[in-house]
Amino acid sequence: EQQRATIREINAARRATLTQEEVEQQRILARERSATRRALRTTEEVEQQRSIDREIHAARRATLTPREVEQQRSLAVGRSM
Repeated sequence: EQQRATIREINAARRATLTQEEVEQQRILARERSATRRALRTTEEVEQQRSIDREIHAARRATLTPREVEQQRSLAVGRSM
């Protein structure tokens, strides 16, 4: 865990020094890597990831305060318009 924290700090420091063009280039590369990973997944892996995502979102929703719940509802309504 300590090693992960150190790596996160190093990466954060590196990101802080990037120019806007470099930031955009990194986003594009990350998006391409994600697209490639998704394209290579089997149907079972896709369903497993969806299940994991549902659990994560449910756990997050369970920790929201009533005010945060209302904020999320308002945002959802705005997105659906």
